[in-house]
Amino acid sequence: MAAFPISFKATNFRYRDLLFGGIGVLFFFVLGYYLKETQQYALFYREQQQLFLFDWTYISDILRQPGGFSVLIARFLVQFFYSLWAGVIVTSFLLTLISLLIWLVIRKIGNYWFLFPVCFVSCLFLAVSLLDNCYHYEGITAYFLMLLFLFVYSAFSFRENKWFRLAAGCVFVVALFYAAGAVALLFAICAFLYDCLMRRENALLSFLYIVLALAVGFVTVQLGLAGLYVYVYTPLGYYETTVVAPLVHYAGWLALPVCLLVAGIVRFIEKGSRYSQNAIGLIVAVIGFVCFQRNYQDNMKSDLNDFYRYEYYTVNERWDELLKASARHIRNHNDANYLNLSLVQKGELAGHLFRYPQFGPKSLIHIPKDKTPDVRLAHVLFAMGNMGAAQNVAFNASLALNGYNPTMLKMVLQIDLMRGAYAVALKYIELLEKTWHYSEWATAQRKFLFDDRAIEQDAVLGTGRRNFPNEEAFVLFSSPMDDLYKILDTNPADGKAMQYALSYLLLAKDINHIKEFIDKYYGTPGLKTLPVPAQEALIFYSDYYHTLDEDYAVQHGMTKEQLLNYQSVDLDYCKDHGVTQETIGRFAIFKEAYGKARQSADALAVYKNTFWYYLLFAQI
Repeated sequence: MAAFPISFKATNFRYRDLLFGGIGVLFFFVLGYYLKETQQYALFYREQQQLFLFDWTYISDILRQPGGFSVLIARFLVQFFYSLWAGVIVTSFLLTLISLLIWLVIRKIGNYWFLFPVCFVSCLFLAVSLLDNCYHYEGITAYFLMLLFLFVYSAFSFRENKWFRLAAGCVFVVALFYAAGAVALLFAICAFLYDCLMRRENALLSFLYIVLALAVGFVTVQLGLAGLYVYVYTPLGYYETTVVAPLVHYAGWLALPVCLLVAGIVRFIEKGSRYSQNAIGLIVAVIGFVCFQRNYQDNMKSDLNDFYRYEYYTVNERWDELLKASARHIRNHNDANYLNLSLVQKGELAGHLFRYPQFGPKSLIHIPKDKTPDVRLAHVLFAMGNMGAAQNVAFNASLALNGYNPTMLKMVLQIDLMRGAYAVALKYIELLEKTWHYSEWATAQRKFLFDDRAIEQDAVLGTGRRNFPNEEAFVLFSSPMDDLYKILDTNPADGKAMQYALSYLLLAKDINHIKEFIDKYYGTPGLKTLPVPAQEALIFYSDYYHTLDEDYAVQHGMTKEQLLNYQSVDLDYCKDHGVTQETIGRFAIFKEAYGKARQSADALAVYKNTFWYYLLFAQI
């Protein structure tokens, strides 16, 4: 009978552990769902910011730097984030392990059920940090390593020899600094707090850990292995050095010692009211979750998340999904560029141009004033057939936060094959063959090396090679039409370049050049039929100059000979150049409706998908 209470207590603990384990599994799935809904494309973009190489020189260079082991683990994991599910599952699993390790440490201080939710606070703030692409993923792996060291430190009993405990702690600080970087100071603080809260013998001696962590960081900066002290003492060690970091990145670090202190306070008042203990734990958990929610909303940037989504669809050539996602809310040139990119890849750009909101030619391609290279611009230039400019932008954009952007590197490789720069292309192939995900694709490109015939027969590479103008300039003009004319003069069979050029003139409302463009290219392989918006522009051109008052034209600098030349475009001309009878009939109805509506845009909303409506009412 004496053993019954012990057996009952052991059973009770076992059931509670099973319950906590179940809650941990539930948290993994809930966190995974949350990450899927909010960060799956951002996690994918992290994969686009690095190129993990299975190469000893690459690996050894990483391991030589302080915190290199955590960097190596992070980059190894992130290379699999080309899969949306892999990014979500790995990140959710890692954050759940962090919470579990925190609980395994805290329960030694105070094994109270109401402290269990407190253990999730730190990892939730780390999830907020991941919203910021400038926060490196090694910030998560380093935090995990720190907690692993702290758990091992707490698991051993050093009551017999305080000096052995102190020596082990110092070794842990130095080893952790070398393996994971700045988190060594956080480990030192938490180890000191743990010893004090557990009332270990001569616990105050553990303050030496903090002194040692500060000293190691000081030496590292003095030796030039780190630029600033904040990089060896704070979360800034895992943040992009050229950008100012928000304070929210400190929250995950501060939450851990707070959790230890809360467990210590609860243990201190153990003989007091059980309600007081419960209240302290629950209040801290609630405050943590509320702060997390507020910070998550403050740091969630919908524009940036949309960009990550668009880039995922573009890299994987999922044009239908890109069209659907970008058409949902077109707010700026970035959205419009991706929308029109999806249309041109589907062969529908010129035909479906005005089914979606457009803001002038920049809706097709927006070039920043400082011509800052970015992946969006590289994708658009490549689709336009402007290979010289695409290679220029892609080469600069290939230098990502943590190495190479693999998609941009692939683009540069393809353009070098188009150019016939086979020796340079071979270097890129050999580089990509050292990767996990891109090695098979890179090896497949070897068949094009030093084989002009294979290049010319390939749909992408052959078109790109034919697009290079005879007298190539390194091109990125403020008006892309300058280059598009050169490309089409060299290769009028490039349907994508043809659609971009015609759409550019339509969006510029340049009916005179539209007419000249149709004169020159209608009937060529790239423009065998005239898209409906171009038909609408041509019939408008004909009607406009036939109804233009001669005196008004002369007063505005037009000669009679010019007017007669413009008026030579009649209905027969329009029909001979691809304008259908249906378009002519719709224009007659539109003119009548426009006259009755007294130039009201709302009254003509039924014509929103036409060039006529865009010409008369759209502001560009």
